[in-house]
Amino acid sequence: MIRRVACLFLALGAGCFFSVAAATESSDPVESIKSFSDFATIDLGRVLNGEILSERGSLMNSPNGISAQTCYVMALPADEAAKHLQVWNPLPFPELKVFAFHSLHTPCEPADFQSLDFRNSPSPVRWLLGKTLATTPTRSDLNLTRDEAKQLSACLPKPADPAKASDCWAKLLQTRVSAFQQKGLAGMTPYEVAGETVSPADQIRAMLLEQISISHEFLPILKGIGLLGKDTEPSLTPFYYWTLFDADYHGTISLGAVYLLPVGDHFQILDLEYYVNASYYTSATLYDVWPVQNQGAPAALVWRGDFFAAPTLRFTKGTDRIAYGALMLQDIKKEIHCMQTEARTKR
Repeated sequence: MIRRVACLFLALGAGCFFSVAAATESSDPVESIKSFSDFATIDLGRVLNGEILSERGSLMNSPNGISAQTCYVMALPADEAAKHLQVWNPLPFPELKVFAFHSLHTPCEPADFQSLDFRNSPSPVRWLLGKTLATTPTRSDLNLTRDEAKQLSACLPKPADPAKASDCWAKLLQTRVSAFQQKGLAGMTPYEVAGETVSPADQIRAMLLEQISISHEFLPILKGIGLLGKDTEPSLTPFYYWTLFDADYHGTISLGAVYLLPVGDHFQILDLEYYVNASYYTSATLYDVWPVQNQGAPAALVWRGDFFAAPTLRFTKGTDRIAYGALMLQDIKKEIHCMQTEARTKR
């Protein structure tokens, strides 16, 4: 373990090269997952019968960070399951409280945001509209740069016009997407106007560097997008999306990129929210997808790790942080159930 940790830090700081070939050797999926995760034991029979195993992540030194891990099976061959996870659309499932979901072109186009509409919206979206209209050039409760706050404030007429607010957000979001598509992580501009400067990329890195075994396992994809290591230019092409959803009764828009990388006999996936306009700072979801057999049919054993950074977590400690983690796992399991249900219909 000491050698493994030392080599990882050399890779991150001094460019030590990890051979991807070393990670591609065929191995037992259960033992492989146990080797880097918080799961000391995995009863494959229980998982094949539909149970979702879960572990609250270790308490982090990062004041804004929290994590959780799950392990489950999808009723699809591993390659199909991986692609399904990369492009999955949560919109058909009302229990997930997603109001809009849209894939994005490369390069991003204005038409990509045509379905963003604040008119006749549910209460959480009206909350977002109110925070948008309250934004001034120097102050906002939303995740914005100073220039974005000025742009948003100047764009909005008085009195309030929900349709115009949608247009203003569409322009801001297209600029964010274009910067990320052109520059990768260097295009993740820090938030500034809510009282402190916060870098979403730094938040993700800080959480991953506290999880050395996970970072080691996923180094091929993390280096491939420039999140860890010396290279900042991504070498993988993701699936881009935007979504509008209810985050604890707050309407929230996020921009995401989902990367998929075959690694030997399994697949790695990273779903990175590179911009979130409210409620929290950023999130990253990692997947390890392995081929298994379930009653003679091909299936996929999935390990999932969720990393989440939010300003409210800074004020939660001890039992409050544990309770927050339990609620987080409830939401993750709800999403996994929806994914599993949809996967079964594709058999």
